[in-house]
Amino acid sequence: MRRKTKRKDFAALNEELASLKQKAQKSDDNLWESYECQLVTPMYGGGVLAGEIDQAMPIRASAIRGHLRFWWRIACGPDNPKELRSAEEAIWGGIGDHGAKASKVSIYVDCPKNRLETIPTKRLNARGVKYLLGAAEQTSCLKSGFRFTLSIRCPDAIKEDVETTLRWWASFGGIGGRTRRGFGAIKIAGIDSISTEDMPDAMTLSFASNASGKKYFESAENAWEAAAFSLYKFRQKEGIGRNQGNQDKRPGRSYWPEPDQLRRMIKKHKINHEPEHPAGNAFPRAAFGMPIIFDFNDKTQKEPPKMTLAPQSKERMASPLIIRPYTDGDRWCAIALLLPSWQRALSADLDLSLTSQQDEEAYQKKLSAALVKESPQNWPSSEHERDELAKRILPMNDNGRLRATDPLHAFLDFFEKG
Repeated sequence: MRRKTKRKDFAALNEELASLKQKAQKSDDNLWESYECQLVTPMYGGGVLAGEIDQAMPIRASAIRGHLRFWWRIACGPDNPKELRSAEEAIWGGIGDHGAKASKVSIYVDCPKNRLETIPTKRLNARGVKYLLGAAEQTSCLKSGFRFTLSIRCPDAIKEDVETTLRWWASFGGIGGRTRRGFGAIKIAGIDSISTEDMPDAMTLSFASNASGKKYFESAENAWEAAAFSLYKFRQKEGIGRNQGNQDKRPGRSYWPEPDQLRRMIKKHKINHEPEHPAGNAFPRAAFGMPIIFDFNDKTQKEPPKMTLAPQSKERMASPLIIRPYTDGDRWCAIALLLPSWQRALSADLDLSLTSQQDEEAYQKKLSAALVKESPQNWPSSEHERDELAKRILPMNDNGRLRATDPLHAFLDFFEKG
């Protein structure tokens, strides 16, 4: 049950936080460390308003603190949940069982006062990058090349943790929105990338490769575009994620099972699009992050209406997959990284709803009846069931060879081998 908090409690917490802040500012025991940072891919959003750049403060210290906190959990956090929470609050601050704690890590960002160079999202026209933007409204991104100085101060006792966290953030994180899809990737001068040898067992780092090994690119943006195009190909490209379209440039039918399962549930389809996918009730692409909007884009209204797949009781599920450029010395690679949350993503309970209110009157009863009979299924936990299901999904196979028994590792195999 949610704890009731009186208004005077907030006043006390604010007072306590202010007191702790004053104590931190007066302390001269810890010296500031400064890092020169550079955007190597365009930054999406980053301001108070979603998807918008803050012209006065494009890079916010509070946002960086949030990113560092996330990467600290992965790189330095204890396995025990209770110990993790306690250690996290002790270093990064928060409101716990014993009141408010100020962060022991002070962060300051110094940005140049020059006019910001932006690029409209409609000009990010590399095919894979357009796919990453999806249905995002037209806006502008902060151009790659933007430089800023990040200054950090912390007690010596946690300095090693903070420096390790900074390495992980610089290697795989970013700033702004959609960082798991490579937007806002950064490079920090003097900091080496995390290598495959540094990876915990619960994570997998994959490199785009060619016949001679790692594939190198002329720039970070080129590497990012290649990574984005790999994800697009695996999920949607003709001949890989779908079959060839017809002559009027309409895309072909998907090789993934979700569209046909929606046709079965709604009991509606075009004459030549009768559900036929052998995988049946399976929604493998849910593991890549939700919500997913399925839009048949059918003006004849003979196909199912626009529908949204989301995790039960939640609006979204962050993707466990990161794609971005990666610096290998003075050269750039394209990488895909699976976070420790990948197994939870496979087993997330799913919910299906109509996207548009206009469709509710016509389809809600039909959808509700279908969901009572058969709810959308996540990826099975049995290795035998996974193997059998994966064999029925073409993108998860490579000329008779099964890439992997789950969609995320199947993508990593595709990413490496193409």
